[in-house]
Parts: sequence; structure tokens; C-alpha cells
Amino acid sequence: MTLIATVVAAVNGSPAPVVFLDSCSLLDVVRAPRRNKASEVQVAQQFLASVTKIPKTVYLVVSSPTQTEWNDHIGETVDDCTGAVDSCNAVASICGYLALAGVAPLPAGVLGLPNLLRQLSADLLAAAITLDHDAAALGRAIDRVLASRIPAKPGGKGAKDAVILEHAVETTTQLRAAGFAGTCVFVSSNTKDFAASGSTNLHPLLVPVFNPIQLDYATSLTHAEAILTAAGWVG
Repeated sequence: MTLIATVVAAVNGSPAPVVFLDSCSLLDVVRAPRRNKASEVQVAQQFLASVTKIPKTVYLVVSSPTQTEWNDHIGETVDDCTGAVDSCNAVASICGYLALAGVAPLPAGVLGLPNLLRQLSADLLAAAITLDHDAAALGRAIDRVLASRIPAKPGGKGAKDAVILEHAVETTTQLRAAGFAGTCVFVSSNTKDFAASGSTNLHPLLVPVFNPIQLDYATSLTHAEAILTAAGWVG
């Protein structure tokens, strides 16, 4: 794992936008067929290419709980993707039963799509910088959990999300203090915990945390890419 100070030094030494990924944003790459969001795969590939360039044209950053959460949920996510692929062939059969115009089944090679998307998600995670535990960030995360402040909930739920959030906030805070003026984006499709009710906008209780340090919020990789592009980013 990498200290925040090391990340700050690297970004200032070779400036590029910083994108903080939570586990949901990584798993959404595999969920793309089920959710009809092909652009998530396109942007995942774009980010992967950008982070491996010399110099990098984007920094991908994750917090320590992200790998564990990815491991815990990747199996069921691949199964969900497999169900989406299988349903396409079911449509082909159903059309035949109903005397509808013939729909060709998917080519055999497409059946490997779930594993290909799993690998893309894993590669994106592996290419990201994993932050080491930071005392200030952990302290604020614990305060969130004790007070049940979003993304934490009563009963200690959401503790990992609190840790992920506060490490993104602390990294951005230190980047700004060091003079970095580039784009920083926190990405999570978990709108239930990070967005305003019934909206994709940042939750009002998080606005005072994000706005002073110019940390943007994106609900998807595609949304994050749009924010970067609007700021003049060329991947």
C-alpha cells in the first residue's frame, strides 16, 4: 500500500487528474451487460490505457477496503453478468416459439464475456494505487460511524464506505495543500449512500466536505470521464 504523501509527491511531480474508485465502480464494469451500460466498459479500457502511459494521463486510486469488497462480490457479479448473456439466447428461442422473426443466438465466443469483463475489472483494480491507512482519515471515518453520518448507518453499517470516502477526502486535501489544481473525482454508483434522495447529485451533507477541496462526485466511470473531458482532459 502507498502513503498519501507518496501519492501527492507523484501527482505533483507528473500532474494528471486523480480518480478515486470505490468497489461499486469497479464491479459495474462486469454488470455492464445487465445494466445496458456498454460505455462503462469503454471508459474502463480508456482509463486502463491512460494509467499505464508514461507519463500517466490519469491516476486511479483506491482505499484499503476496496480489494476486500471486490473479492467479496465479484463472484455474484460475474454470475449476474452470465445471466444477462444467457438471456440473449433465451430471447432467440422464445422468438421461435412465438413465430416471430428469427433472432440468431449469440456466437459461442460471446459466452466468455463475463470472464473477460471480470479480468478487465481486476486489471483496473490492479492498476490503481492502493492507499495505506491514514490516521486523520481513519479518525474521521470512525467519527462518521459513531455518529451514523453518511455513508455510515446505524449499527456500524457502511464503515468501509466511510473509510473509502475519508481517504479520498484526505488525499484531495493534501493535494490541494501542495498546490495541485487538477481535477479530482470520487466515483461511486452507490447513490443510496452518496447522492441526494432520488437524485444523482451529491448528498447535501457531503457538499460541505467535497466543495471546499474541489472534489467532484461521479456516479459512474462514464460520468467521471465526462467530468475530466469537460475540464480539458485528453486520455
